[in-house]
Amino acid sequence: MQVKLEIGKQFPEITGAASDAFAAELMKAEDSEFKEVILDFDGTETISSMAMGSIFATHQKMSEQGRDLTIINASDKIKRLLRMVNMAHLIAGKDGEE
Repeated sequence: MQVKLEIGKQFPEITGAASDAFAAELMKAEDSEFKEVILDFDGTETISSMAMGSIFATHQKMSEQGRDLTIINASDKIKRLLRMVNMAHLIAGKDGEE
């Protein structure tokens, strides 16, 4: 079973206080029973290093539990950031393989 979190609708920019709210959303998903959590970044243009750290921590915990975290509809800027921190494998489709 999977769940899709529409991050872009909630967080057009994940900076400052929004980073804390984003981290809280990820923690809820992390603590859920879903086998796969999909983060839909459609509409999100900016993401802080704190939010990137939250994604990394959530991915690690879920991976240890045999669960998946996937990112879809990320902007080119966010894809570049994910590649820079070696998290491109979380991007769904061919963009994660580049």
